[in-house]
Amino acid sequence: MARAVIKFGGADLASGSKIREAAKKILRSKYDEIVVVVSAMKGMTDHLIGTIHEIGGVSDQDYAEIVSMGERISARILCSALRSLGADAIYLEPSDEEWPIITNSDFKNAVPNMEETCRRVKRYIEPLLGEKVVVVCGFLGRDLEGRITTLGRGGSDTTAMILANCLRADEVVLVKETEGVMSADPKIIGDARPLSRLDIHEMFALSYGGAKIIKAEALKYKLPDQRLRVVSFSSDDLSGGTEITGVFNSSSIEVSAKRGLSAVSIICHIEPAVISKVIQTFSDRPLFGISTGGVSLTVFTSSDDLTGLLRSLHRLKDCRALSCRGNVGLITLTHPDFIDSPGWISKISAALASKRINIIEVTTSKSTINIFIDDDKVEEAIEAVRDVIGA
Repeated sequence: MARAVIKFGGADLASGSKIREAAKKILRSKYDEIVVVVSAMKGMTDHLIGTIHEIGGVSDQDYAEIVSMGERISARILCSALRSLGADAIYLEPSDEEWPIITNSDFKNAVPNMEETCRRVKRYIEPLLGEKVVVVCGFLGRDLEGRITTLGRGGSDTTAMILANCLRADEVVLVKETEGVMSADPKIIGDARPLSRLDIHEMFALSYGGAKIIKAEALKYKLPDQRLRVVSFSSDDLSGGTEITGVFNSSSIEVSAKRGLSAVSIICHIEPAVISKVIQTFSDRPLFGISTGGVSLTVFTSSDDLTGLLRSLHRLKDCRALSCRGNVGLITLTHPDFIDSPGWISKISAALASKRINIIEVTTSKSTINIFIDDDKVEEAIEAVRDVIGA
């Protein structure tokens, strides 16, 4: 029995004809057990938020109540479309006793209570599967006092991934207007191409970097054996698209280390053309980190021919001087929570300082923190970091 969570974005539900077509696609899909998550119809949430701003002085609790109307309308309409095609469909919204998504009381950017949510999903939704198509409002939650909360913009993706997590669904299908995940925004890059596959870390970097495909936070709920695809609305039976592979280790922070690196520092003008020439000189040597100062560029690498590399760099007319520090170690920490939770670098730095371990450099990118230290301190540093972050 194939179990799937299918999510439709607002553009996919922009009109009655599109909603009917969405319902047809659901019924033509290959799944035996289906939960559908819906966003508000295109433009509705922006319209409601604009109205709230014009009113002024609206409380966060009232904000959540008002903007929730978009998804609540979508759920009703799509459920009606499914019924009109002969399906046995039911919708769930936060006012229902059976509502599954329970959160804290942050009305604008709520955090799900996964233990309580999964308990309610198994009690109220799972028994319906196979008999009914269950339509659930995306983006919305409810706190323990019964008040409506919202999961932040793009929160319908989070709803879909949470439900799939609790249901241990075989597959999650996120339906978009584009041909899956594109190599760039097709509105900006005319020859952007669809991608058949992306690693979850690559997708996270794109999402947090501004690609409005999947909400970055939602990816941390993906299960190891769960298939996740981004599919075009033009797909007749919701097949094809871009598959997102891999999984975050959401229960702990991923920690890895490398030794035997070198830090090459180049005194030069920090300009795109100069940096490009410097990086090209490294050829096929691996790059583990790059940092810039006011007058210098530091590149962390490993090389069997370090002398040859330094000679090549020195010949660049843009290189005023250079130096190289050997015996550098690297600790890499990865977790999606690094994005939205401040203070991680401070905690890590304090832990290393308590062991009198000097930090050579820190670089960050999205959900990854790279810490460069003396090679002979790597093991001690990993132990100190694990103690403070609980990895």
